[in-house]
Amino acid sequence: MNSAHLIDDNNDQKNAWQAHLQLELKKAHCRTILGHCHHRGPLKIQRPFYPEGSLAHVYILHPPGGVVGGDQLRIDVDVKPRAQALCTTPGCGKFYLSAGPLALFDQHLRVRSDASLEWLPQENILFSGARLQARTCITVEDNAIFIGWDINCLDINCGRPGSHERFEQGSFHSRLMFYHNEKLILVENQRVFNRQMLDAAAGLRGNAMQATLLAFPCEQHHLERARSQLGTPDMEKHSALTLIDGVLVMRVLSNDNEKLKQQLLNVWKTLRPLLLERKAVAPRIWAT
Repeated sequence: MNSAHLIDDNNDQKNAWQAHLQLELKKAHCRTILGHCHHRGPLKIQRPFYPEGSLAHVYILHPPGGVVGGDQLRIDVDVKPRAQALCTTPGCGKFYLSAGPLALFDQHLRVRSDASLEWLPQENILFSGARLQARTCITVEDNAIFIGWDINCLDINCGRPGSHERFEQGSFHSRLMFYHNEKLILVENQRVFNRQMLDAAAGLRGNAMQATLLAFPCEQHHLERARSQLGTPDMEKHSALTLIDGVLVMRVLSNDNEKLKQQLLNVWKTLRPLLLERKAVAPRIWAT
């Protein structure tokens, strides 16, 4: 299995952050607890919360609030057998204008047998002139369960009507990989280098926001239930769902931040009871 970029300890970019969070969650005393947590630089977590019993809600924090060229962030999450966790962030990730260097953002998520992970971070906003290379590697073992999404917005106002500051220059390369028992099932690549690529039919078709949701393990009836949540004809036009070797893949384009996130939430709320036998309980931090 190919690994994501490692943090470069020799990176001498002035004022650049090098941050690394290693998080292990394990089952103990009838609930999921932190087995190991190590951080370097400005990536941290709050203590786990338990709004729904044994399943842990974990909030990942990035106190600087933004990422600039030269910054390097890496997150490693390992959910041990029978543990159950939901991870999210308290706010948007912001990627600012770069004077030249790339910002690197790597995520490694591993879900062991009989465990579950819901990976539900809030959206990333890329300001014009940002240069970001992001990679997410998800590995599930045996009968583990995963539901997660990745949301990216190339608009300073996150796709709100009336915005006139979209991604005119810079670069964005996102790579998402999904493995089951070390077998590569899915690779998603996205590259944006200018405004023309946003407007192109092979790009984002004039939309400012793009999201991908993955759920595993799924079958045809999960796909049908998820499709029933697409809502309005306009959202159906800009959404697509498919099933690839047990991985349900949802892709969404939009110029409306709230509508896009509601679409993802509707599918999550539909799939969660089917996969985890739990009703959807939104993280409290989303209401603040």
